[in-house]
Amino acid sequence: MGYKLGPSVELLDFVSGTPLHGLKVEVNGDVSLSTFFDLQIWLSSGDAAQMRAAFVLFGNDILVSWDLEDDEGQVEADGEGMLSLPMSLAMGILEAWSDQMGSAKKAPGASQNGISQSVGELIETGT
Repeated sequence: MGYKLGPSVELLDFVSGTPLHGLKVEVNGDVSLSTFFDLQIWLSSGDAAQMRAAFVLFGNDILVSWDLEDDEGQVEADGEGMLSLPMSLAMGILEAWSDQMGSAKKAPGASQNGISQSVGELIETGT
């Protein structure tokens, strides 16, 4: 019997004292390399259409659930829900996922995947 791949749902950890502390966001902790690389490439591209696609990809393929509400009620935990968020909130969620999932199994001081920068660093260098 071989090793069976399965979903890995993780709760993002937002540091106490930060604006997102208390927000509950569940995400897929294990995504395909294709999804991971597409997300990094699109976010670092500087192209608005590709960056939009990255947030939709995150919402549809990585985001599992959250406890976000707006004036109209529950915000859907999907690509359209991601696009409805203020930029700082959407980026905070995506960066928390990148930091947490990228650092969960790596050695201290190592890059996220052995070759690439974190999403936060890519966004900074891509602009």
